[in-house]
Amino acid sequence: MTMQKPRSVNSILSDAIAKLDVDAVGIASVAQWKGTKLEETALRLLPGTKSVVVLAMEVYSEVLDLASIERTVGSAPYIDLLARNADFLSGRLTKAAYDIAKASHNAGLKALPLPAAGCPIDGRFMESVFSYKHAGQAAGLGKIGWSSLLITPRFGPRVRLSCCLTEAELEPTKAELELECTNCGICIESCPANALSRPQNGEPYAINKFACSAYRNAGGGCSECMRLCPASS
Repeated sequence: MTMQKPRSVNSILSDAIAKLDVDAVGIASVAQWKGTKLEETALRLLPGTKSVVVLAMEVYSEVLDLASIERTVGSAPYIDLLARNADFLSGRLTKAAYDIAKASHNAGLKALPLPAAGCPIDGRFMESVFSYKHAGQAAGLGKIGWSSLLITPRFGPRVRLSCCLTEAELEPTKAELELECTNCGICIESCPANALSRPQNGEPYAINKFACSAYRNAGGGCSECMRLCPASS
């Protein structure tokens, strides 16, 4: 009788990742980001974190095109379609994060799945306890542009994200290609909350998070920076 060899951690996690029903997966190695906020926040949430698995799904342009903030009072709020689309994608992405966590547990390692929606936010700074978009950039999924959104090669900024922190030491992914925000300024000019401004001193973006959040909450949502970005087409 032939004895089967025990599967390696990487084999278990790789199989789980291959089965995920998402549009893109990136992996960031915490060791490669030593001394950065990515490492700091990951280790604060899960002290033994070795890798961050970042999951992405496309926000359909057909839905986004209907999400303009300009509409006649009393008319159908098409932006609600974007919210329902986001709910659906968030559920899929959150499940995918839990699938990675389960595979990590099956390999005898700890993992922390982070949901696509509802991650805790520090209200003093309007800052999430873990930045998915910065993790996505570290994992090579794209580049953060002037809009403060993660711009991906395939979908532009039209993505939603979730993450899973794991003790598994996985091979990090690399960017598919060099991608830069064109710095066209459309996101800044079109922001109805005047929350975006031209970045200074080498910063990748400049955003007033409080103004952005207040406008979105008062107006029932806003996606102008995502909708009008040339990379979205």
